[in-house]
Amino acid sequence: MKTAKEYSDTASRDVNVDVDALLAAINEISESHVQRVEDSDGQRVSVDGREYHTWRELADAFELDVHDFSISEVNR
Repeated sequence: MKTAKEYSDTASRDVNVDVDALLAAINEISESHVQRVEDSDGQRVSVDGREYHTWRELADAFELDVHDFSISEVNR
C-alpha cells in the first residue's frame, strides 16, 4: 500500500492517504487512464492528460473526500 501525507485544513493536521485506494476509486469513477508523474515529491498524477499536484486536488476534482482514503478510515 502506497501512502502519502496530505495536510488537512479541517483537522489542522497531516492525514496519511492510501494513495492506491484513492487512485483505484478514481480509475473506477472516470474509466480513464490514471498515471503517476515522476517528480521530486512523487505526488503528481495525470488523468486523461490533466495533471494534479496534490492528492486533495485530485480527490476534489472527482468529488471525493480525501479523508475517506485516510489510513484510519481504510482500516475501519
